[in-house]
Amino acid sequence: MEQNTLYYLLIALVALSTILPIATSYINRKRQQRELEEQLEKRQVYLAGLMSGDEVILFSGMHGKIISVADHLVELQIAQEVIVYVEKESIMGKAKELLFTK
Repeated sequence: MEQNTLYYLLIALVALSTILPIATSYINRKRQQRELEEQLEKRQVYLAGLMSGDEVILFSGMHGKIISVADHLVELQIAQEVIVYVEKESIMGKAKELLFTK
């Protein structure tokens, strides 16, 4: 009878050792996915709040002043009488927020 109990205990340990890592990885993956969705949502709200006159920095490192904002396209003045059109997603952030934070 003790031998059967030992087998059941061994089977339970093997089952727990396989189920526990799978469950924790699933929970971590769901948490990371939720955090990523929250970050993407915050970024979309941030980009929607961009207005003409804002000075921004692009991911490429270029600085400029927003002249106008369309749906996904931003008219950006990078020098006097030099205007380029960039995708809104290429904007890293406002220059004041990125350069002058403590």
